[in-house]
Amino acid sequence: MKWSLFALFALVCAFFLADLLLNRVEEPTRRGDGAAVPFVHALHGDSIGLECSACHTGAYAAARAYLPSKADCMDCHRLPLTEGAGIEALDSALAKAPEYPWSRKSSLPGHVVFHHGVHRTAGVACTDCHGTGYEKDVYGGEKFDMRTCLDCHRGGVPGNRNFRAAVYCAACHR
Repeated sequence: MKWSLFALFALVCAFFLADLLLNRVEEPTRRGDGAAVPFVHALHGDSIGLECSACHTGAYAAARAYLPSKADCMDCHRLPLTEGAGIEALDSALAKAPEYPWSRKSSLPGHVVFHHGVHRTAGVACTDCHGTGYEKDVYGGEKFDMRTCLDCHRGGVPGNRNFRAAVYCAACHR
């Protein structure tokens, strides 16, 4: 009995150590036929004041935050206020792009459970995890690993407004 408990404890520790050390972060990719659809987060967020959920449905209430389709983009870009020289480039890029021009590779292992809505309800802002990304206009390539999550859940991240959340394994691992 004593040895079986020790073996179980060692197995669980090895699992979490492997997750901590070997967790690879994959950056999001654009897909399609090579026709990149230009997008500037700073223009949409800072300049216009769009919330993340305007383009990323589910970001505030659902488990996943989805990427927009080209139809989603054109819902706004067909309005008179968005007319300009850039709209022609956008029309051209979207005409060549698939219906969903962006794809995302998950940066979390399959056994990790994460719910955007739960975090948003707890007061976690999108930028608390994703940063601003305005300098490189890249989001989602951040380092999401167990240490980062635990630091935040324990309230040990400067500027995180003292978030405290569950740190027992089953809260985030299935």
